[in-house]
Amino acid sequence: MAGIGNRTAILTLSRLANYGLMLISPVILVRLLTVEQFGRYREFLLYASVLQVIAVFSINDSLLYCIPAQPASRWRTVRQTAVLIACSSLLTVAGFAALDRASGGELVGSLLWPICLYTLFCANLDFWDFFWVATDRPGLIFVYTSLRLAARVGVAVVTAALTHEVSAIIWALIALEALRVTGAAVIMLAAGHGTAEPPLRDPWREQLRYCVPSGTASVLSMLNRNLSGIVVAKALGAVALAQYSIGKFGEPVVVTLRNSVSAVVLPEMVLRDRSSRAESLELWKRATVVNTILLFPVVVIVERFARPLVEAVFGHDYAPAALVLQIYMLGVVRECFDFAPALRARNRTRPLVASNLASLAACAAMLAILIPAGGGVAGAMAAVVLGMTMDGAWLAWATKRHFGVKLGELIPWGSAGRVALAAVIAAAVLATSAWRETFGPGGMALASVAYLAAFGLLLLALRVPEAYALLAWARRLVPSLSTASRKV
Repeated sequence: MAGIGNRTAILTLSRLANYGLMLISPVILVRLLTVEQFGRYREFLLYASVLQVIAVFSINDSLLYCIPAQPASRWRTVRQTAVLIACSSLLTVAGFAALDRASGGELVGSLLWPICLYTLFCANLDFWDFFWVATDRPGLIFVYTSLRLAARVGVAVVTAALTHEVSAIIWALIALEALRVTGAAVIMLAAGHGTAEPPLRDPWREQLRYCVPSGTASVLSMLNRNLSGIVVAKALGAVALAQYSIGKFGEPVVVTLRNSVSAVVLPEMVLRDRSSRAESLELWKRATVVNTILLFPVVVIVERFARPLVEAVFGHDYAPAALVLQIYMLGVVRECFDFAPALRARNRTRPLVASNLASLAACAAMLAILIPAGGGVAGAMAAVVLGMTMDGAWLAWATKRHFGVKLGELIPWGSAGRVALAAVIAAAVLATSAWRETFGPGGMALASVAYLAAFGLLLLALRVPEAYALLAWARRLVPSLSTASRKV
């Protein structure tokens, strides 16, 4: 558990750094750009993010499965992965360009070529985090992504401050990603890894068998998360998209926390499943409880302080985004229960496709009802949450069937229920308005700290095993960090 905890912590920090462009730059850019300009900037990132997921198609993710399966041929697997992504990304941008031209430029208009170039540069030769996790070297990710974060945010903010032009920011980011790809290509060619490794068993087929259903599922999942944003941009305009984006501001944090746990657990589950299916499932259940410990308190705090939090961080112009944020927090509860690793550990990825299709259909239906009815950005987020719930229910049924267990045996109701109980009882700390009346805006931070302390004590009092494991891991981590700092 300690090793998994260390890798999860490092991977979470690293991936948060990778999302820095979406997490840090908006806090600054909302003060350098008008609401409409910021909405236009987010529209570029929206389309680029969707295309990037299509271009990558979970091919990078397959390293988490393929490298543990054939550890002696890791660099051959990496080279095969790079070739697959190059082909996939070229097909993706070519198809997108043809689609935009067929619509007479109505799809993205002047953003077409910047989006295509940014997608190509971001998608290719960006497998390092998955490779280092699969080879048990997550510490290297932190250095890489921290430098990348600093460069991305620095380029975006400096360009915005100097020009106040969205197009200038976009082209500066494209130039930065082009430089990264060039550097990665030089390093790979110079290293010459993989030439002495044994040939892959059944090359291409095993990786494609993993990637096709898993990639389809990831694309559908991305469409689920972003369909509402696309509808808001097209139906309601750039200003509405800016408000909607701020309402979903915390999504990268939530997804990163959950996916980091899943990414670290998946290789372990693959290895354990070969000897004991029960041990593999037990590890997944413990990871699920860890997700609830990390995310349930976030839900409670944000639900309580959504409006003052949005106004303090982004300004009064973005106050309407508070309701969107509160609705999204309902979906965060579902995100705690990530059934994908359990299915991927057994290479059963087809249910991921079916669940995302069902989720996408539910979200689209609700968008078609709520947006014309005047639901606005809040209605769009409600549609997203409904789709997320549909996805979770479908995957729970599929996981139960593939592992041959009952629902009560699949989901750790006992521990997760106690975590939820602790989160609700500790919320009494936040109920009073005295925090803000006495300490002003800083009262939110003090109240949150008090709430987290009460939540942690309740977890221990309710004897949640995973809470004790996290506490033991934290106690071991502090001396390790202290020793590392003395060496520096």
